[in-house]
Amino acid sequence: MKKLLLFIGYVFITCSVYAQVASPKFKSNSSDNPFTTIKNYDLLIACRAYDNVAHSITFNVMVLKNGHWHKLTYKQNVSSAPLSVTEPPFKDAAATDAQCQSVYNSLVADKLFSVNDDSNLPKCNENTEKVDGTEQKVSHSTEDGSEYRLWLITPSKTRYLYYYAPEFFANYCPDNKDRKEVVKIVGLLK
Repeated sequence: MKKLLLFIGYVFITCSVYAQVASPKFKSNSSDNPFTTIKNYDLLIACRAYDNVAHSITFNVMVLKNGHWHKLTYKQNVSSAPLSVTEPPFKDAAATDAQCQSVYNSLVADKLFSVNDDSNLPKCNENTEKVDGTEQKVSHSTEDGSEYRLWLITPSKTRYLYYYAPEFFANYCPDNKDRKEVVKIVGLLK
């Protein structure tokens, strides 16, 4: 009886682990996959961050394969961000399954698989604010914000998301919950 209980416990734990890493459903909006050297994965989550002030490009990639996570990273200082996205020479990043799973759980909770990107988020250029004690229309913009490109890739579909300066616009679009979610998501992936 003890062996049977141990076996049932093992099956339950194993199923629970795999259930945690099942990819949520998401709509594919792209066929572009710049990560061609990464093979045989169940889910790939990638973030390319370009910092306009520090002039640096950072890629962080989490790869799920057979129930285990693998993390890859790349960082380079550049004078300007190339418009095209090419796969850099990744290095292994020190991360455990548990660490990656924790990040993944937070990404799911912050709606990574359903949040809109800049192409679908409302513009946030004018707000009514008090300036010198009177209400005025104020336009907010930035030319030195960071840009983020995110990919969610399974063997059968790809979702691509683009954001420009979400930290900046989250401050000036306080009613837009998606922008706040994006700031949390980008923070987890950077």
